[in-house]
This record gives sequence, C-alpha cells and structure tokens, in this order.
Amino acid sequence: MKVTYDFTGHVVLVAGAASGIGRATAIACAQQNAEVLALDIDEAGLASLAAPRIHTAAVDISDSEQVNLAIERWNSKFGRIDAAVLTSAVQKRVPIDEMSNEIWQRHFDVNVSGVFYLLRALFPIMKAQRSGSIVAFTSGLASAGWPGASAYAATKAAIIGLVKSAALELRTSGVRVNAISPGLVATPVFLESANEEELAMYEKSLGVSTPEEVVPSLLYLISDGSSTISGNVFERRLIPRG
Repeated sequence: MKVTYDFTGHVVLVAGAASGIGRATAIACAQQNAEVLALDIDEAGLASLAAPRIHTAAVDISDSEQVNLAIERWNSKFGRIDAAVLTSAVQKRVPIDEMSNEIWQRHFDVNVSGVFYLLRALFPIMKAQRSGSIVAFTSGLASAGWPGASAYAATKAAIIGLVKSAALELRTSGVRVNAISPGLVATPVFLESANEEELAMYEKSLGVSTPEEVVPSLLYLISDGSSTISGNVFERRLIPRG
C-alpha cells in the first residue's frame, strides 16, 4: 500500500529547514505541491534548498522580532499558513557542573522560546482561518535523560507542556497542535552531540533513522487525515535489531 498527499493550494511553514528533518520535510511538502515557507538561521543551508515552491528566509527563531516580521511578510504575500513543522533545536552535551549560564540559556532561547514565538505569531492567522496544524518536536530524553544532555532534555520536556496547553487553547478554533518524538535520527543536532561510542551502540541495537523516514509521520499530522488529532505526543519507536 502507498500513501500519497496533495497539498495543492496550501502553505506550509518549516522551521529548521536548512538541514535534517526540516530539510526533508520542506522538500517533501514542495513535492506534494505545497508552497513551503522555509526558515533557518543557516543561510548557506537555505541557499542550497532553492527549488520551485520553496521560499526561504534567514531567521533566528530565538529573536521574536525576526519571527514576527517573517510571519507577517509571508502571511501578507500568501494570505494563509495552513501548517507548520517546527524542527529547530540546539543540543550541546555538557555536564551540569560544567555548564555555563550562556549554554543553558541558549537551549531555552531556541528550543522553547523560539517555538513559543512561532506559535504566538501563527495563532492569530490560523484562528482567523479556523484551520491549521502545527507540529513541534520533543525527544525521548525528555523523560529518560542522558549524561550531559540536561539542558536539551529539559527543553524537550517543556515542549510537551507547551504543546498540550496550546492545543487546549485552540480546540474551538479548528486548529491542531501536536508534538512528535522522532526517535534516533541522523540529523546534525544528534550527530554533532553524540560521541562515537554512543553512535556505535545505537547502530548495533536500534539503528538510526534517516530524516526522510520521519517525513511520512509529519505529512500525516499536517494533513486532513489527522483532522481530529490534537494535543498528542507521538513517539516513533524503532524496532530493535535482531
């Protein structure tokens, strides 16, 4: 069986579109005929994403003014934003007793405040449309933790509370908000934070997904196929290698 989507006439925002899951999602949505609004702080990565129906903007989502300006410009140009996939994140492994205030705060500025700024900017647009779907990213580390990953894990736990509250606020507006925990995925955020021993252990046990393998779950969550689903946390669990 094969699942296909048709996003013709719809506008999808992808945050963190320069690499990893965000990049794969932006490309997939454009292939399904959506107009894709791709934002990231990585200008070189965005430049390499250039393709029909993909519109890019260099935005630091930890800066609320940059977020507001980008959303306002795009909404003025396209007149709607039907879905948003918010993949942006930072992760730097540092033991708690060695972590600086700056490293701790940067995690929250991007991983939590950045998502909040995007939600706040998107709410009025989607409320006015009385439609829309937003997907944010959490992690298995939110509940399991990991040595050196306290800042990242804490931000991903915060995302769950943010998403569930947002979903309740929007439940009478026809707008849905969900979170996804994608599992182990070969993204820059994961590959640049995990050490060689950890990577080898995962490769021998669970394996590591490609960004493209996460995309089908995201397409489902932003499509009308999931029109009654909101306030949920979806976990992609990899099948252990035998």
